Amino acid sequence: MSKATNTSKTTTTLADLKMAVINFHKGDDNEYLRTQVARDACYTSNNSIQWKLQQMSDVKAELASLMEGEGAEVVDVNIARKVEIYQKMELELDELQLRHDADLEVYKTITGEVWSSRPKSKMAKNSQGVLAAAKAILG
Repeated sequence: MSKATNTSKTTTTLADLKMAVINFHKGDDNEYLRTQVARDACYTSNNSIQWKLQQMSDVKAELASLMEGEGAEVVDVNIARKVEIYQKMELELDELQLRHDADLEVYKTITGEVWSSRPKSKMAKNSQGVLAAAKAILG
């Protein structure tokens, strides 16, 4: 079985399991809750991927720095250690991507929409200014 077929089956299985958890909250009264759970899962799994990519970038930078001293026994041991860590991170990233793909599938099933990461609200940064303007308007 090819990796693509295996990945597709795994994503579908994981999505089915996630749907079962979300659908535990039955009824029309819980429609909003189901949507929020699906949205939160996408947000969280996306953040996990971004965090892992940042960690991998940090390890790459450390590895690049170590390569300048290549040949010294202690440095070579550290290089080997960093390579091993990075390779494990690549495997973790694959798993995180499977999780995110399943979350995206569930979100689309629940909402009929494609989830996308949205930038943080600018309102929070200037909330004091907005509040001051609102108070000024109100007198």
